[in-house]
Amino acid sequence: MPKEDNSSAMSSLKEPFFKILRELDCQLKENPQFADSRGLARVGLGGLFLGTTLATGWQLWWWSPIFGQFGGISSATFVVMLLVVVLFIPFTKMMVLCSAYMFSVSLFHIMEFIMTALFNPHTLTYDSYLLNHSREYHMALVASILEYIFEAVWFPSLKRMYLVCVIGIIMSFIGQVIRSTAMFQAQSNFTHQIAETKRENHKLVTSGIYSLCRHPSYCGWFWWALATQIILVNPINFVAYTIVSWKFFNERIQIEESFLVKFFPDYEEYRRDVWSGIPGIGGPWAPKSLFLQLMSSRT
Repeated sequence: MPKEDNSSAMSSLKEPFFKILRELDCQLKENPQFADSRGLARVGLGGLFLGTTLATGWQLWWWSPIFGQFGGISSATFVVMLLVVVLFIPFTKMMVLCSAYMFSVSLFHIMEFIMTALFNPHTLTYDSYLLNHSREYHMALVASILEYIFEAVWFPSLKRMYLVCVIGIIMSFIGQVIRSTAMFQAQSNFTHQIAETKRENHKLVTSGIYSLCRHPSYCGWFWWALATQIILVNPINFVAYTIVSWKFFNERIQIEESFLVKFFPDYEEYRRDVWSGIPGIGGPWAPKSLFLQLMSSRT
């Protein structure tokens, strides 16, 4: 076939493709269902993306060369198998580390949306996923993946520290539970944005998990973020995440508490007596002992 005919055929194929792309771009920018954060289409796409990554993380676990031969098993058996595989079977290290990371990050964003839907449905939007939290947050995610790939290629022995990965998985789970529990207990008193004016139904929650930690949602997020880097065994990003996350939450807590002191006269005493949830940020440096709290409540 002549060269001119080839180029003509390619042009005829490209034109419909680029037309579809232009139409799609127009829809995303102008159609309120996609352009507005409250648009159902945008919310649905966010859920589709997170559901896909969550399922992919789970399937990478389940369809690994080790798990695939067992078929249906109980959850307890699966947890035991996961620990055995991560600790003793190098063949699956890449799959387990990556899948645990994907699962943890996806679950975090899904739970943010679910908790907002449960207790603040009037504020529910695509932003409730926190997928578009900030440019710095996206840069941190990319940095963690790049470090993992680089070290897996050039320093593979670093990624064979399987016990570290297990610690990260457990720590990630605990951080997620702390944050979700905080949101569940605070209910409508919890918002993703710092409240600069006191709402009519705004109450100071100091019981339950808030009696041990005055900012459990930040506490959970902080330790969860560090855990994601422990899962990947990323020493550089672990240090970077620790510094950057501490600075972020330190500033945010100071700003938020400047308003809480104005909203609630007894907040100053509460702040003085209860740990913030992150070492070195205001008030006591560490949480109170559960044993001591139980003893004091009986006297």
